[in-house]
Amino acid sequence: MKQVHAIINCGFSTILIKSIFFLFVVFAFNACQIEDDDFSGITGSKAPGFVLTSTDGNQVSLFNYNNKVVVLFFLGTDSSCEAVVSDIENVLVTPFVNRTNYIILGLDYFNGDMLSVKAFKTAAGLSFPLLLNAGNVATNYKTTYNRIVIIDQDQNIVFSGSQCASEDINTVKQKLDLLLAK
Repeated sequence: MKQVHAIINCGFSTILIKSIFFLFVVFAFNACQIEDDDFSGITGSKAPGFVLTSTDGNQVSLFNYNNKVVVLFFLGTDSSCEAVVSDIENVLVTPFVNRTNYIILGLDYFNGDMLSVKAFKTAAGLSFPLLLNAGNVATNYKTTYNRIVIIDQDQNIVFSGSQCASEDINTVKQKLDLLLAK
């Protein structure tokens, strides 16, 4: 009978030790797990400022565009963004080309080097400024690449795209028409 008790106690102890170890491992992995990025945007808040270098080598600050509507197109120099840039040009640039109270800026989310971003701009036929090393700016705006953000004349974020730019472009155009009609 003592042997049966010893075997049961030993088995119970082993199960208890294994259970505690398992819980410890699960807890350790959960504690180290990186939280998913929140790309819900920050519509309704003041636009975080930034200063970035353009492909022309100039320093560009968001605050250079006080009293203007600013569209930020967070892009990656890949085929998904290359496919939408002609729509960006046709829908968000061309109709507003003579407006002095509006600008669109392309922000390189992938933090590419000057030459690769310039090559992308040329190949895509973009007419608006592209700004380098904007990955951290995207984080501040709680967005990712291939997304559009609209900032009004008072530097408030009035739109933050939650889907690919091509899916939001018509909504962005409608919002711009309203903002620029004022």
